[in-house]
Amino acid sequence: MIECRGVSFSYDGAALALDGIDLNIEDGEFFCILGGNGSGKSTFAKHLNALLQPDTGTVCVNGMDASDPELVYDIRSTAGMVFQNPDDQLVATLVEDDVAFGPENLGVESAQIAQRVREALKAVGLVGFERHETHALSGGQKQRVALAGVLAMEPRVLILDEASSMLDPRGRKGLMKACHALHERGMTIVMITHFMEEAAEADRVAVFRAGRVAMLGTPDEILTQADELARLNLDMPASCCLGRALRAKGVPVHAQVREADMVAEVAQAYTERSEAGTAGQSSASQSEIADGAVPADNEDNASEPVIEISHLSYSYSLSARERRRWHKRSAVEGASNKQTLWGNDPSSPWALRDVSLTVCRGEFLGLAGHTGSGKSTLVQHLNGLIRPQEGSVYALGLDLSSKKDAAAVKAKVGVVFQYPERQLFAETVAQDVAFGPHNLGLSQAEVARRVASSLARVGLDLATVGDKSPFELSGGQQRRVAFAGVLAMEPEVLVLDEPMAGLDPAARGDFLELIDRLHRDGLTVVMVSHSMDDLANCCDRIVVMNKGAVFAEGTPAQVFAHADELKSIGLGVPAAQRMALALAKAGVPLRFDGLYTVESLAVELSDLLLGCADGPSGASHRADSSASAREEGC
Repeated sequence: MIECRGVSFSYDGAALALDGIDLNIEDGEFFCILGGNGSGKSTFAKHLNALLQPDTGTVCVNGMDASDPELVYDIRSTAGMVFQNPDDQLVATLVEDDVAFGPENLGVESAQIAQRVREALKAVGLVGFERHETHALSGGQKQRVALAGVLAMEPRVLILDEASSMLDPRGRKGLMKACHALHERGMTIVMITHFMEEAAEADRVAVFRAGRVAMLGTPDEILTQADELARLNLDMPASCCLGRALRAKGVPVHAQVREADMVAEVAQAYTERSEAGTAGQSSASQSEIADGAVPADNEDNASEPVIEISHLSYSYSLSARERRRWHKRSAVEGASNKQTLWGNDPSSPWALRDVSLTVCRGEFLGLAGHTGSGKSTLVQHLNGLIRPQEGSVYALGLDLSSKKDAAAVKAKVGVVFQYPERQLFAETVAQDVAFGPHNLGLSQAEVARRVASSLARVGLDLATVGDKSPFELSGGQQRRVAFAGVLAMEPEVLVLDEPMAGLDPAARGDFLELIDRLHRDGLTVVMVSHSMDDLANCCDRIVVMNKGAVFAEGTPAQVFAHADELKSIGLGVPAAQRMALALAKAGVPLRFDGLYTVESLAVELSDLLLGCADGPSGASHRADSSASAREEGC
């Protein structure tokens, strides 16, 4: 289907983004591309449907030369692409018009277009959103609209450039299910991802480094090579990490790239050990693990509150009169519990509904929730970017319904949005970082001090990057400059809305370490994330949003003890906890007296499988490793 020979490309005529790529992708193959940020993945993907032309070499798609201008139309009809950021490819104001845009330009008949739009929206779980405005959707919902727009064109090749980076766990699972269904129908899938669990589902995997193919093979051949992956800024699937940890402890199992296979092998090993009469202890049942209501509040209320939200409701579409009517109707009919497979009720006009919560000084608060659950709307209330329609928001004692107070608090509650580098705009890095402090009316000396200090805090040197354009820097450096611009305001609270989206595993780890260091330096941090592992490792407390309301609140151990409830609203649990639950269902008697990490799970399993169930390394070791993960996992 796709044949690349000697493909090289440079954006500036000097540095090569692609350097002699030789690669075949077969018709009907599920092909995955991995690589660190800047390795050439997205540049390569744009060659596959003639968005870019190679400087040297050839790209053929279904026998058509992508460099032939007369074949560009046919190539783009054959190979449809979903970009990493959905805002880059949404073109219409309404969802159904955006999905119809591609088929219309292919000359498809009107009746057929309507059918394709319906089928595409059904495939991505957006039935009922046809008349919704695209700009008012969440990031994950926009990504699904972009995917539907490509599916409606019925391409033979589907190219996904980090298309799952903005999706919640249910959305990622839904995307993989859709990809497998299309693959079974004969479609060629080319998926670029940083999620190793997605790569494990492919037929073949290619790993890019510096514009070249560094590794090529099946998932089993590629994803188990820990040292080589680490050199390429990648990591192994959690199942492989567990398998390696067990082998290091003397357990005779093999690292598996798929969680189900790893769980099956460990369960089989336990069964054989039990039958030999050398292991056994009582197991916590699934009902005991997830019994009871999800905790609704944090027990420690002694800390000083810095943000207090009380009965906050917000709608992007309803007027004040319409909101009153809606409340009256809801009181009579009862609140709607309708929820689609992928997300929330499309008929509900509420972005937030009766939200009450407190952020305490010095804590690290995580916000989780399915796409469209209200997370981004909530965080924009925290420093007055959106002022409350109903209820109240107080930040540092200031009432954010007041225009004057909302303006004053922006210097003390800093917000870093999704794709922080898109907040950059100035000619030089120093000017960009200085913009906020300068607008505070500070002296030149104080502004200069803050610029140097904030750049140093994010690991950048003013003398090295200060005079450069921020757009000359790498993606990771741009993101650090955007962080520095917020830190230069010297906020008391740092609010982060999916700040790690699109980063490779190594860069993601660096940014989590940076955020954790800022927290240890005294900043109060509020972080929105779809990564359950990041939330478990970093946060003191987690608030889970569902359909615009607070669904759950508590410590990571409290919240993630309720896997079934979280699954019901489209979320999951950290990978180690997920494997532990699967092992428990398979009959392995785990204790579940804490939130598992890969290491603590390996310790307990090795005790069971090697006949040391009553040894000292069980619960106590798990507590030690959990504390270590909290201190060092970020």
